[in-house]
Amino acid sequence: MSDAAEKVKFNVGGKHFEVSRALIDSHAESVLGKLVSDTWHEDPDKAVFIDRDGDIFAQILNYLRYGSIELPITIPRSMFDRELDYYGITSAEDRISDQESLARTLKSLVEPVAKAKREHELFLLALECYYKFCHSDHAFTDGVSVNIHRADHRLFNGKKSVDLEERKLFDKYLERYFGLEVHPSYNVNKDGASFNVCMKK
Repeated sequence: MSDAAEKVKFNVGGKHFEVSRALIDSHAESVLGKLVSDTWHEDPDKAVFIDRDGDIFAQILNYLRYGSIELPITIPRSMFDRELDYYGITSAEDRISDQESLARTLKSLVEPVAKAKREHELFLLALECYYKFCHSDHAFTDGVSVNIHRADHRLFNGKKSVDLEERKLFDKYLERYFGLEVHPSYNVNKDGASFNVCMKK
């Protein structure tokens, strides 16, 4: 059998492909397998025409070759699944990944890290308040005004204030770990924040 006879030619949406007959035969029950079985012997040198998307077909072939694939960002997973269905190819969910799912996975990893970093900054803020409270002459009798410099805390970087959820967590840390509380009001300016801190009653 000649080399030419061992290859199958496809014209998919105007894009031309040469594929080993063995690859197609290994998926004989697919649309590709049946097309080749029905038409290939008529003229092995003639391309089998398929009126589908050629770019996605290239990825279909890669999936058949390697058993798994990472889709380029230009091909949505939904379109790839649609073409797999058209060609009658069964897919395994864990063998196909795409840029969108990778982005979601990355986001799911980044968000907890950012949250932990934020909580760490709030704890450091509470710790500084406690330190300044303890070094005040009136620390254990009256409330103490504690000034936090914006430049010393990444928490305030580019922000005019600490948002409500962050403020609640800050108060929680201050009370749980240091036995302090902040009076309801506090001031924020371009240089930082001023908290009126006293012992928790």
